Amino acid sequence: MTQVLEFSRLVDRTLSALADVLGSDGAALMLIDDHDRLRAVAGSDEQGRRLELIQEQIGAGPAIETLTRGADVTVDDLRAARPFGFPGVAARVSDVRAVLSVPLRAEERLIGILNFYDRTSHEWQPAKVRTGERLGELMVMVLQTMAHRTPLPGKP
Repeated sequence: MTQVLEFSRLVDRTLSALADVLGSDGAALMLIDDHDRLRAVAGSDEQGRRLELIQEQIGAGPAIETLTRGADVTVDDLRAARPFGFPGVAARVSDVRAVLSVPLRAEERLIGILNFYDRTSHEWQPAKVRTGERLGELMVMVLQTMAHRTPLPGKP
């Protein structure tokens, strides 16, 4: 149990730091489980954790779209009608408007999604998207380092 708490705290702090570097309001993480489904793991704040849980529960949202495409997804306003937004997610996460979802890969395999989000709608500029991608690479390194030191939650 202590290892799970340490994992959770370290991931939450890392997500907060990544959000600060990007200049976003927050960041959240979903990882692919043994059945190839995205699972909510952590968030820099309650809004991030809620964003991930909602996407996991309803099977839709920027992270699910990123998993399907295997590429970045930018949403300027979550409340916009499809295909530009995700009104079903927005209805349940009212404080999140703009989302940048970045696929996380380890050894060429998709392992999860890193979501950055803001409380106001806006267009994601290409430079910010590239920075988000690089921060995703950093998140993968953190996860790999943690995996070598301690088992991930749910893993022996």
